[in-house]
Amino acid sequence: MLIKAKFPRIEVDPHSHTPYCTAQLSHATRSAITVKRLATALCLLAAPAIATADVLAFKAGAAAWLAEGSGPAFDAGEEQQLSLTAAFEHPVPLIPNIKLRYWDYAEEDRNRPLELTTLDAILYYEILDNPLIDLDLGVSATNFQDGRAPGRGSFEGWLPQLYGTVHVPIFGSDLGVYGEAMATSWDDTSAYDLEAGLAYTLDMPVLDLSLRLGYRQVENDFDDFDDFSGKVEFRGWSLGLLIDL
Repeated sequence: MLIKAKFPRIEVDPHSHTPYCTAQLSHATRSAITVKRLATALCLLAAPAIATADVLAFKAGAAAWLAEGSGPAFDAGEEQQLSLTAAFEHPVPLIPNIKLRYWDYAEEDRNRPLELTTLDAILYYEILDNPLIDLDLGVSATNFQDGRAPGRGSFEGWLPQLYGTVHVPIFGSDLGVYGEAMATSWDDTSAYDLEAGLAYTLDMPVLDLSLRLGYRQVENDFDDFDDFSGKVEFRGWSLGLLIDL
């Protein structure tokens, strides 16, 4: 028969450098230590952002999105939509960068209208910015405006989301892969916005141009969101241009 014995764990206080036994600590003390560790981890995550955000930059982009919409118990047709984005980056420590994203979908069939306009207000940090990878992480407040689905009425409101974007050059060339995502599960409502594809970047003396071809899928599963319940989806190919000043 194998007998297992548990021994108290010995740790060292990071300030006094004095060893202590975790079994002798109260619950409050252990909780305080855990909070300090989480705070340290967050500071370490923010440190790369402080180190890489070293210049002022303004980014603007536009994309033609051939989106096919669908809603509760019906499918809408493909509609060419315009998606716009603008971002401002700065070197001020700890203060996040700002990005706005906007797109609008309107089904031309007025007998079964599907309409939705969204505006994403994003705060993010540049976590990595080097020749191998660009990685941004942050949060978004998404505003749904003029939402309408056949037989379900209209809706509007705000939804918090997590945000991230990545770009990786292929073998150090001007051609790379990119991805952009937002997702949330909030108050019984879940949503995500995913886009991935290829990007070709032209480096110029004053600005950089990035031509992007990707596929974008948006799904919003609303549950009593402004008295609206149901799933509304959009998906299709996207062709866009991003300018980095």
